[in-house]
Amino acid sequence: MTIDIWPQFKNRLRPLSKYEREKLEENLIADGCREPLVVWARIPVDGEHKCYGSGDCRLVPGDGVWTCTSCDHNPALMEDVLLDGHNRLEICSRLGIHYEIVEAIGIQSEADALRWIDGNQAGRRNEPALVRIEAVLEHKAETEEKARANQVRKPADFVSPNSDEQIRTDKTLADMANVGRTTFREGERLLKEAEPELLDALRREEVTIHLASQVIDLPDEERTQAIEAMSTADQPAQVLREAVRTYRAIGSGENEWYTPAEYAEMARSVMGSIDLDPASCDEANEVIKADAFYTKDDDGLSKDWRGNVWCNPPYSRDLMPAFVEKLKDSYASGQVQQAILVSHNNTDTAWFHSLASVASAICFPKKRIRFYRGDDIAAPTNGQAFFYLGTQTEAFKDAFCGVGFVVAPI
Repeated sequence: MTIDIWPQFKNRLRPLSKYEREKLEENLIADGCREPLVVWARIPVDGEHKCYGSGDCRLVPGDGVWTCTSCDHNPALMEDVLLDGHNRLEICSRLGIHYEIVEAIGIQSEADALRWIDGNQAGRRNEPALVRIEAVLEHKAETEEKARANQVRKPADFVSPNSDEQIRTDKTLADMANVGRTTFREGERLLKEAEPELLDALRREEVTIHLASQVIDLPDEERTQAIEAMSTADQPAQVLREAVRTYRAIGSGENEWYTPAEYAEMARSVMGSIDLDPASCDEANEVIKADAFYTKDDDGLSKDWRGNVWCNPPYSRDLMPAFVEKLKDSYASGQVQQAILVSHNNTDTAWFHSLASVASAICFPKKRIRFYRGDDIAAPTNGQAFFYLGTQTEAFKDAFCGVGFVVAPI
């Protein structure tokens, strides 16, 4: 028995990883080839037939079967073109493992065969979701055409919306890909808009379609930074989740959100004064009332920090660690005597643990802080933490114990 391999069919399929191929070979050796290979029993058209007679032949149809006038070509001489089982065929042939074949029904052309392959692959839930979506999108145009045909039926031919004949393109394709309609639409958009690095991560199932959709909604700078960091990370999904969370942390992802007055007064009662706010602006300082403050244009990271510092730093992924390290260095040098910094309680980040390692006490509020900017109120998606650096630990505890629980790092 000869099985033909057509490159356009084989290349349609996702290559196995080294691990997947090794496991497949182990299973075939242990259990044999339990699933038959699927072929298209293709009858060559006139001019394609390889004649086994005089060579002066032509194919003529008879009783629904093509027959060669020279060598009595019949269905037994059909070409068996492999549709499914390329990896199993290679391994079984190399190791002498027996396999069976079955014929795919209803394949009349190469286009039919391609649709069968794509549908078969999309129906396998072990295939990455993006791969399944990508496969069925090959048939979007014909599905839309069927949908349009249904919409222009005459009244006598009316089809109930619940009928199996009523076609909705998004639902039909999503069902073919074994995903929900929302996931399908997100996947289609990703295939059009996402960077190649992000698509590769999706095909390797390192990130989900839903997470990747949130990433491409980020502003250009944050999006580029997130994907660059993901490309070299051991845990790509964690990096992307952190980027999305940082951007959304206090509403829209903007850094210009200010702390309510009640917390500034608590800080002042602990430290006695607020000498400097290194991440502020005119509006914010109307509430904080620091003796000195630096704006974004001043670049507080480039200035000296001294005295008692209050800090509500920008929560972006690159600036937050920079402000934490600046505060640590200024406190260690003695230029800063006391400081209170408010941040999100991102305990899974390096900067959080770095600051906790030098903090005298930390307060975890029992409710989320409602930051403001003008008349706008931010709605943070996670809680906050107040870090205190200094010797007035008991004063900090007394002032902030009503806000939440206070701990002293060991």
